Amino acid sequence: MRQLSLFEGRTLAAEPVPLDGGAGSSPGDGAPAGQLDLFAQRTLRLSRAAGAIAAGELGEARRMLAELTVLHPTDAEVRRQSERVAALERRLAGARGSAAPAAELLEVARGLEPASGAFASLRRVLLCRAAEALRAAEGDDGRLEGQPPGYYWLAAGEAAEARASLASAAEARRSARTLFLLGDAATSLGEPAARRFYLEALLRDPFDASLASARDEAVRGLPDVARYELEIEDEPAAWSAPVGIVTGVLPPPLGIALDEVGCGGAAASGGAVERPWSPGQDQALAQARRFVAALAAASSREARRSGEAVIEARRAMKRLAPALFAAYMARGGGALQAG
Repeated sequence: MRQLSLFEGRTLAAEPVPLDGGAGSSPGDGAPAGQLDLFAQRTLRLSRAAGAIAAGELGEARRMLAELTVLHPTDAEVRRQSERVAALERRLAGARGSAAPAAELLEVARGLEPASGAFASLRRVLLCRAAEALRAAEGDDGRLEGQPPGYYWLAAGEAAEARASLASAAEARRSARTLFLLGDAATSLGEPAARRFYLEALLRDPFDASLASARDEAVRGLPDVARYELEIEDEPAAWSAPVGIVTGVLPPPLGIALDEVGCGGAAASGGAVERPWSPGQDQALAQARRFVAALAAASSREARRSGEAVIEARRAMKRLAPALFAAYMARGGGALQAG
């Protein structure tokens, strides 16, 4: 039978237990029939309370637990959980009436168990409610502690809702943070286009903290590939995009407006950078972007019609990153256009 954990150290049946006690115990267990009925009733009420908590229906759960407390006045654990649910209900009522409901809901969610059981399910419900409140107040590109609504849907396991919200946010502002999260949502949904979102995010801001928690392990490891396999010591994270393209982790930059993300020599637009880079980061990323621009030029149809254009693009790549250029040539050079 599927189990639903409500209290620490206890396992509760997710399906109703008959009040006659026939399913919950055997006639030969030595307990009087009245006690069996009482036990079955207690188990049934706990199971239903667990389901109400998991669904975010705290008023119903509080009522059930309060009734159970009356029936079992000496059960300290039931009383403790009854008081806990009542306190949570009061906090959520306060959150709904506050000036910043999303922040209040997030704070309540953080105090709940993240692993499993009814309170873990409640935590996911509250993360979704926080995302809804944030979107209602500020739109899909709003921010709570630096994160858009889609981040909280993703944390709640609602990848499809996160994907839709983040796509809307990216239309308003193609920031690296939104694109990293969009890549995470697409990865969770098994979408082939996920790595294209990661590529654009890395071209915009490879120093964003979202890279370290990317759901695609190969993308997350690109700074290490740059440092330890290609021996790029200075700001290896800056080289994540070209390293990913050359090694085949990321697709070629087809369809991405390279000028917009800074690969054409101009700074990235659209408010993509949400905090300043150090001079070293800025310089390294400028070189990495030029490498990507040269790589795209060397792989373009126009360049393939002119051998001189390919040679010039490859010379630029070699000047910018000799080891990465060698890896590019080892993989077939212009063949990278096929991904």
